[in-house]
Amino acid sequence: MTELKMKEMQLINWFGCPNLIYTRERIHLVAMLATDEEMKKNLYRVCRFLAREEIAYRYPIMYEMIRKIFSPDDTNPPEACAMFMPDDETDDKEYAMAA
Repeated sequence: MTELKMKEMQLINWFGCPNLIYTRERIHLVAMLATDEEMKKNLYRVCRFLAREEIAYRYPIMYEMIRKIFSPDDTNPPEACAMFMPDDETDDKEYAMAA
């Protein structure tokens, strides 16, 4: 799961479900409809990541971990929730400099 960035994990949280096949199909359809180039790039990257053979057996566990990371329920304190984590990935700085 360390290969996924926070934005990509958030896409799995938004469009994913426990079934890997339906998740891949749903994210691929959203990527086809996306108009923003950065969003489209992230969606296709997640599609390629989920299409890897070694992900198939790990996906249910990975999905539950992602759901827990983004869950704002009472089991996680607010500071542990990913919605409150700063987004300071290196590629964001590169995109900001290019814009």
